[in-house]
Amino acid sequence: LTAEAIGLETGIIKKGEDILTGKQLNSYSDEELLPLLSKTRIFARTTPEHKHRIVRLFQKQGEVVAVTGDGVNDALALKQADVGVAMGITGTDVAKETAHMIITDDNFATLINAIEAGRNIFNHIKNAIKYLLACNMGEVIYIIVAIVLRLPIITPLQLLYINLVTDGLPAISLAFAPNDKRIMLEKPNRIMSILGKRDYYYIFFVGLLTAILAFIATIPFMSSDSRILSVTVLFTVIIIIQHFILLDIWVSHKPIMKNISLIKNPIFLIAFFLPFILHAILLYLPFFNKVFNTVPLTLPEIIFSVLISFMIVVVLELTKIRYIQKVKSL
Repeated sequence: LTAEAIGLETGIIKKGEDILTGKQLNSYSDEELLPLLSKTRIFARTTPEHKHRIVRLFQKQGEVVAVTGDGVNDALALKQADVGVAMGITGTDVAKETAHMIITDDNFATLINAIEAGRNIFNHIKNAIKYLLACNMGEVIYIIVAIVLRLPIITPLQLLYINLVTDGLPAISLAFAPNDKRIMLEKPNRIMSILGKRDYYYIFFVGLLTAILAFIATIPFMSSDSRILSVTVLFTVIIIIQHFILLDIWVSHKPIMKNISLIKNPIFLIAFFLPFILHAILLYLPFFNKVFNTVPLTLPEIIFSVLISFMIVVVLELTKIRYIQKVKSL
């Protein structure tokens, strides 16, 4: 009766729904109890063995189980659970030592904050990996095709510079990207995998698009007497494209104009504009021209490089609009 009263008050159950007691659990075999688990929301007057059995059977059904507890009688279930959560204030030493995590303030609402924080940390790590793979995928696709077709190719030193400066620094900045406010609306992942199917599609799509735009950028300069000029334009376009990829990932693939406030973050501005300043040094200081095998670009060539690179933003934004329309029509 006590369990039912608490369940009704908290909204866990409705009037008349079944509650299984420990005595009833003893009368069922595991095979008989399995179909009842999904229908039962409250188990009352259970012993430590009952709690352990309930957790084990839920896991047998493929569920991921969390158990909260504060006493010695919860230790078996806390240890068996995928995530055992003990109370930090009222919890016994046995419960704390057995659990996987401890709520220091004994407030169950803290679990929600912890899950949200964990999801956002995981999301930041995923975005950094996705950014690095998308950028490198574009370079790999272009270089392979360029070798086959004998197109201009960036030098090894330029490639190393891209990986260290325009890949590495922006990827680190993604750790400070804004948290996704809608992340708690996503369903939990049953399989622990950093990248999902949609992430791999994004990496390949952006990589392929990068390679195509890089190829288009070299076309006007193929007839030029200076091969260094075409390589410099190619070098510049790849760097600018990668910054636009950073912009897309920073706003979590949301429409940029509707989330323009997110890019006012000082860390993003430094990560976005600092490599441009460094690239200008590589282009217009004679010493670095010799080291990196580049030539100064004229204003029309700079504008051309920016416009070609900006096409990746246009394509990605059109893809978002199409996706939003598709979701609304469902």
